[in-house]
Amino acid sequence: MARLPRSWTSELSGSFHIISRVAGGERIFGDEEKEYFLLLLEKLSKGFFVDVHSFCILDNHFHILATERDQQVRKASKRELIRRYQEIFGKESQPPPGSYERDGTVLPDEDDGLERLRSRLGSISRFTQELKQGLSRWYNKRSKRRGYLWAERFKGVIVGKGEAQLVCSAYIDLNPIRAGIVKWPEDYRWSSIGLMSRDPKRARRLLSPLSPERVTGEGGGYSLYRLFVYEAGGIKKDNRAAISEKKVQEVRRLLGRLGLGDQLRYRMRNLTEGHAIGSRELIEQVQGKNRRRHIKPRNLTEGESLFTTRVLKL
Repeated sequence: MARLPRSWTSELSGSFHIISRVAGGERIFGDEEKEYFLLLLEKLSKGFFVDVHSFCILDNHFHILATERDQQVRKASKRELIRRYQEIFGKESQPPPGSYERDGTVLPDEDDGLERLRSRLGSISRFTQELKQGLSRWYNKRSKRRGYLWAERFKGVIVGKGEAQLVCSAYIDLNPIRAGIVKWPEDYRWSSIGLMSRDPKRARRLLSPLSPERVTGEGGGYSLYRLFVYEAGGIKKDNRAAISEKKVQEVRRLLGRLGLGDQLRYRMRNLTEGHAIGSRELIEQVQGKNRRRHIKPRNLTEGESLFTTRVLKL
């Protein structure tokens, strides 16, 4: 029996909380897998008419809060649609002009596939499908495995516009806290609040703020959101971990702003995590061990003694 299409809501009404888990619940995602997932998320967000508000990539599942821009995609020109398609599939790629028959021939649409492309790029279901399939292909090839990586069709919850979106976003960013993985939300690298704290420029490119200026680094929007996350994280739930009252009070005193020490600490982590630092020979050894294509090391200091290169970003 064919699957029914997703029940969805307009961008005028709210967003979608996407959740998907690995088959069998295996904890198979390490830092390299999470980084590749984040790169895919960034790439697809440039092509699809989908705004990503929050995310958290864990060892065996992920959460994303996103909005399907149905109003925007309806007004998009053919040129814009093709540009976005090529952001996903390559500059030389062209969208199919119609539907594929079983023998591989194409049955052209009257409009050369324009509305088909519009529907595809405006679909949050297709966005999630491309994200999951992209990671599956990469992971299976790299691990020399076959079969399904994901347990099931992704789960989704419609989230009403306004306060519900903010609560859901905080819930997503608090997942590593509730699971006892880290003590503070920003300490988890593979979440939206972690990205905002470590690399505001990258966060601005990926994340669409729920309210003005939410992801502007040290700006007021980010600070207010951070304060909200800490207030929510300080509430004890069942037997799950919570943020200490002392830390919540500290964030209150700073009105949600990161102190100078924390700013330096998180920016420094962003510079060093996922990198190798050492001699040119060490860099080459690390790249070979991780089956990486060789990337030219950069001088970390003046002279020819210390080099660095990112070894997680594929």
